[in-house]
Amino acid sequence: EGGVRSEEHPEPRQNCASGFKAVTGSSLDVIQGLTVTEAEIVHDYVQLAFGSEIGISIYNPITITPQSTAVEMLVGKTIISVAEDRKGIDFNFDDETRLKIDLRPDAYKSPEALELNRKGLPTAIWN
Repeated sequence: EGGVRSEEHPEPRQNCASGFKAVTGSSLDVIQGLTVTEAEIVHDYVQLAFGSEIGISIYNPITITPQSTAVEMLVGKTIISVAEDRKGIDFNFDDETRLKIDLRPDAYKSPEALELNRKGLPTAIWN
């Protein structure tokens, strides 16, 4: 829980300075500045695409603010920053919309909280 692994590195990397499992230079930094091109709920998880090269599947609960924003309304919005800690991940968009992914231990519905797929690179998995 609370770590990131990839198919190449099955064990989460430790950030010793912070005292908890975290990514040193998050893999999610790659989506900063990108615009959501597809956003949908598939069964019980959320998929976001950033063109044809990068996609994210989110399996843990999310909160979008403002609350009136549906997942599908994220299309066309650009991520300006990503903040990650052991409790969650925040995607902050250019219009002040925020998507928060819950990473607390009791939020997990499956072994993985989310996965980042990048064409030509190993899948990064938050578990």
